[in-house]
Amino acid sequence: MPLPKQVFNALIDGLSELALLRLPDHPPAKGLPAVALAWEKAFIARAEWHEKDADNDAKRLSVAFAKYAGVAERFPCPKDVLDRLPPRPPPPVLPAPETVECPPEIAAELNKLFNKMSINKEEKNYAKHS
Repeated sequence: MPLPKQVFNALIDGLSELALLRLPDHPPAKGLPAVALAWEKAFIARAEWHEKDADNDAKRLSVAFAKYAGVAERFPCPKDVLDRLPPRPPPPVLPAPETVECPPEIAAELNKLFNKMSINKEEKNYAKHS
């Protein structure tokens, strides 16, 4: 499965920017398309990329290239960039569920039913749990 389009574009941009630095071991300009395809294979093998999170993944990849460029002494291999890939942000936290007070007549019925089913006959009061 290929990289999501946004991630592949971030890969192309990152490689192009590094090539402009003319670091030792940089590929010739004519070879960049082949380098990009080889890097894509390495990226697919080493990291998870999600189409639904492609915009965020592209930003993370851009950050990784920028971090490498800031300390680069030679043209990188894919591992050099992937090692600088920031973690995904945590998913949003769901709000606490609303608590709704149980009407007294329903709480009483629930208490009766539960106490009939209870193995240890421990008295439960659903009105307190709402």
